[in-house]
Amino acid sequence: MRWLVGLPLVFSLGACALIMPKSAGQGFPVFFDPTSAAITNGALGTIDAAAKFANAHADEPVILSAYMAPAGHHYVEVPGIDTQRGEAVTARLVADGVDPARISIKPNGAVQPDVPMSKIEVRRVDIIVGVPAR
Repeated sequence: MRWLVGLPLVFSLGACALIMPKSAGQGFPVFFDPTSAAITNGALGTIDAAAKFANAHADEPVILSAYMAPAGHHYVEVPGIDTQRGEAVTARLVADGVDPARISIKPNGAVQPDVPMSKIEVRRVDIIVGVPAR
């Protein structure tokens, strides 16, 4: 008879699991100064928020999509700065408790986007927690 009392509780917990959203590619953009891979004070809050979210979704991958400015800007970025930016973000995420085995860096190089972007938008690392919905 006691199991009948607990049965509704079991079903309600199962229903909660069905309605709890997964992290379908939650993104956190981190912006950098020209020709720099140093994390600024403004970027720290974004990375810390991403780490908190990643730690709350420990079964999800963390993908860092790193960019650098294409030719034609008023400054020239050194080759590989997109990877350096990704590594800087990785170091901060790991310091915030994210397992480094979950983190992968995808350097995009000097990419000219299809849609014109501001100069700061091409100097960024997108932290993506989870796999984006298709």
